Amino acid sequence: MDKLIELIPISEFPEGATAPLSWSLALWGDHIPGYSRSDWIAFYESAKGADYSHWDSEGTDQELIYLAVINHGVVGAIALVDFDDLEEFHHLKPWVAAFIVKLELRGSGIGTQMLTLLEGKASMLGIKKLYLWTEDQTAFYKRRGYEFEASSRLGFLSFDLLSKALG
Repeated sequence: MDKLIELIPISEFPEGATAPLSWSLALWGDHIPGYSRSDWIAFYESAKGADYSHWDSEGTDQELIYLAVINHGVVGAIALVDFDDLEEFHHLKPWVAAFIVKLELRGSGIGTQMLTLLEGKASMLGIKKLYLWTEDQTAFYKRRGYEFEASSRLGFLSFDLLSKALG
C-alpha cells in the first residue's frame, strides 16, 4: 500500500525546506549552466513568500515549491515555475522543476505520487499543459503520460523536453 503523501506549499512549512534544498545542491549544485548554488538558495527563499492560491498564465517570476511530506517528514520537493532556464523555450509555460526525492526513497513510487499530486494542483489552478526537461529520466516521464517534444542542449547538458496535457 502506498504511503500517504501530502504536497505542502513551502510557504506553509518553511523549516521543511532545508533537507530538499541540500539534496538539490548535492545533486545539481553548479551542474546546470548559468544556475549556481546561490541561485538554488534564492529560488527556495523566493518560493517561501509566493502566492500559492492562484496562477497567472501571463505572469512572470512565479515559483511555487511544494514539499512532499509523509508523517510530518519531508521526503521530496517539486516545483511549478513559469520559466526554467531554457531561453529557446521561453514561450512555453509552466514547468515542472526542481523535482527531487530523498535518495533512499527513490524507486519506491513516491516520485510518481508527487508528480500526480502536482498535476492535480496545476489543474486546480487552471493550468492545461505542463512542460519539463530532463537529462536522463525521459522514460520515467513517458510512463506517466508525458510526450516527447524535442531534444536540445543547455551548455554542456543534453536534455529532452517533454509535455503533458492535463485533463
